Amino acid sequence: MEIGKHVRISQCMIVKNEEKNIERALSWGKDVMWEQIVVDTGSTDRTVELAESLGAKVCHFDWIHDFAAAKNYAIEQAQGDWIAFLDADEYLAQGDAERLLGVLDNLPPDRFDGISTGWQQINEEGKIFASGTQIRIFRNKPDIRYRRRIHEQLESTEGRELVIGDVVASLSIFHTGYQGEAYVKKNEGGRNRRLILEELKENPGDHEMMGYMGDECLEDGDRAGAEKWYRRSVENMPRRLPEGDQRSAVTYTRLLTILAEKEETSWEHIRQIYRKAVEHFPKEADFDYIAGRFFAASGKASKASSYLEAALKKLDDFGCSNRALLLAANLMDAYDLLVRCCYEAGESQKCVAYAVACLKYDKYIMTVLSRLLLLLAPQGAGKEDYHRILQFFWGIYDLSSLKDRLFLAKTAQKTGCSGFAEYMAEKLFSPQERAALFS
Repeated sequence: MEIGKHVRISQCMIVKNEEKNIERALSWGKDVMWEQIVVDTGSTDRTVELAESLGAKVCHFDWIHDFAAAKNYAIEQAQGDWIAFLDADEYLAQGDAERLLGVLDNLPPDRFDGISTGWQQINEEGKIFASGTQIRIFRNKPDIRYRRRIHEQLESTEGRELVIGDVVASLSIFHTGYQGEAYVKKNEGGRNRRLILEELKENPGDHEMMGYMGDECLEDGDRAGAEKWYRRSVENMPRRLPEGDQRSAVTYTRLLTILAEKEETSWEHIRQIYRKAVEHFPKEADFDYIAGRFFAASGKASKASSYLEAALKKLDDFGCSNRALLLAANLMDAYDLLVRCCYEAGESQKCVAYAVACLKYDKYIMTVLSRLLLLLAPQGAGKEDYHRILQFFWGIYDLSSLKDRLFLAKTAQKTGCSGFAEYMAEKLFSPQERAALFS
């Protein structure tokens, strides 16, 4: 990078045994970073050798069971104007490194302490399963440092509030660290649990750490322990929380899920937590989605549909950036459930509307199509009705495609709408195709 024309970015990371990730971690931003600093905390594989071969400045830090201490040591080695502190299992998408440089170049001088980017969780299949935001890029100022041994956060050591710019729409960090064995290996021997408990010894009222402790119990299959810690977290939450406090929203979401999935739980046991959750986070769609699932499982279709509708409306109105993680990951299931509940509650118009919306996302959900067919093409309808219904389905399916024709006709057969299936066979299938369809 040509000195003097751009801000200088120091890419920093702390690592231990990251030979599988280190090359990608140092490659995505190599052309725009002024320097790359790798702080090794005790690798026994080829991490250090590979980092040095890629031109990074490698420093060593004795591990003292404190992520903030290690990160702050890395910051102290940096000489750039800005710091990009990503983990070895994180990266920016192709082209975003150059975009990052442009974003920082165009920020007003000294107005922002850092920027908030998107943060996308990638599963083993390479698909995004959750989204949030993170502050990983910040000015290299003496008072900006990390706190906490684990689940560390940036703060000003002078007590001032950091001013953060929002570039979520422009930049996203991709994270692979929660993938199966990789996550288990990093947490061997209950490392996270120990560090959280150490934090709670020093700060016994830290509701965020209580929430993280609940996560550890949940990961271990201890739902009773998770419920206990999540309840303690809720009890210790301040009256007001920032709108973007994803940690506290997740605590509510997981506590509500545990309560809703308990055997013989009544709404009375859930309602108090639900009301607190909505009071703290009125734009969060996950709470209504959980309530909708609860009422659907309880056989109360009308109530379930009203909560599910509210959840989807909040998702549509407020999006899923830093919120609605559960609903966004299960969107098609939510629509499927809403269609079922509307059908069971006798809300035919809503059922049709939501079924069409769902099928426009994924036209091969058989359960949704089945309920739509039962409403639109009941057995015994006339040919004129079937013609009109077929025209309606042209708006969803490509009926010149054999795959779409077969899917629609076979679903009609299985659903009991055989009259419509026979009409389709007559109008859209060759004699050979009809023989295969009705064999």
